[in-house]
Amino acid sequence: MNPDALSPTNTPVLIVGAGIGGLTLGALLEKAGIEYRIFERAKAVKPLGSALSIGSNVMPVFEQLGILDQILKNAKPFPFSTGYNEQREATRILDYSPSEKIGGYLPHIVSRPILYDILAKLVPPHKIIMGKKILSFAQNHEGVMIRCSDNTSYHGDILVGADGAYSAVRQSLYKELNKKGELPKSDNMPLPFNSICLVGQTRPLDPELYPHLKDWHTWFETTIGEGKPYAWVTFTTKFNTICWMVLRHIDDKARELESSFRNSEWGPEAADSMCKEVRDFPIPRGTLTIGDLIDNTPKDMISKVMLEEKLFDTWYGGRTCLIGD
Repeated sequence: MNPDALSPTNTPVLIVGAGIGGLTLGALLEKAGIEYRIFERAKAVKPLGSALSIGSNVMPVFEQLGILDQILKNAKPFPFSTGYNEQREATRILDYSPSEKIGGYLPHIVSRPILYDILAKLVPPHKIIMGKKILSFAQNHEGVMIRCSDNTSYHGDILVGADGAYSAVRQSLYKELNKKGELPKSDNMPLPFNSICLVGQTRPLDPELYPHLKDWHTWFETTIGEGKPYAWVTFTTKFNTICWMVLRHIDDKARELESSFRNSEWGPEAADSMCKEVRDFPIPRGTLTIGDLIDNTPKDMISKVMLEEKLFDTWYGGRTCLIGD
């Protein structure tokens, strides 16, 4: 059946982006009995990515959705994190136990694909329309309309942009507000980035060879590079995998070289050369290095992405609002 046929002419809430934010909002509207549709530009969901840290402040949302037990079953808490130097010496410990006293839960680490699958089960498939690239939208006091690249359009009462760092909804909203002179100057500046991130998640490892996988909590460990613009992080998961990230802080010259690289989606492109650069970086477990983790990580689970850094002032306008990334 054509999924467009399942979309009513007028839906109260139009959500652009079927990522974690868009799915969570859809699940909440589903539970509240409010009609909605989610539009995703990708034709299929890629089960990629590493893991997410979930703070205690988010747990009540999962509780309301009835999935908290599933989340906790698939997650590991981290009561502290440890920082190291390149000699594998611990230099600092951050204690997260106060968050449990304040919010009732410790922060948890959960695999991003697992969290995505749990949320996706709360949204009926016919309410997610894939392959819809949003070109623009129009709004007035009566409603809002989105226009797609395949010449389809959809009407609603409220539009929510949950479509990532390079949000088409935000760009259209800002263009509209800028014409009216209502957009702050800072929001009209290009989206800057100061770091490149290489990220991956190993296949399940043998706990006998990696004993710290047996512990009830996540080992969240950070190493700061000495005399180099790098920092790297490892953290263990519920399913005997190790998630790892290597951050490269870039200066103005490096930023110019990377300026043509714009990849806001997870994927293995452009990662190989950076993998070679960071192989020898030590991690605080015996004589292990980042290279050992790379060798135990499927290639399609390694991504190189930009880390955009900006605080926007404008998060809504008219009948349109944005969810941050």
